[in-house]
Amino acid sequence: MTMTRSKIKGAITEAQRFIAKAEAALERINAENERRDTTYQCDHSWGSAETGALRRASLDLTRNLAELRK
Repeated sequence: MTMTRSKIKGAITEAQRFIAKAEAALERINAENERRDTTYQCDHSWGSAETGALRRASLDLTRNLAELRK
């Protein structure tokens, strides 16, 4: 199959959505760290709506990129 304009634009849209979700997840991690005791800072989230949305955006981007490669 060929790389069409619509497939490329779709990949760009999904990549932008992924980046937005990633930034939201990082903001959530920062907010969680602000609420934690300063002696226990970590660089992850224990699961949140933001990280769930990031996982979903990652899946959608992966599928879109696979379609682009066909």
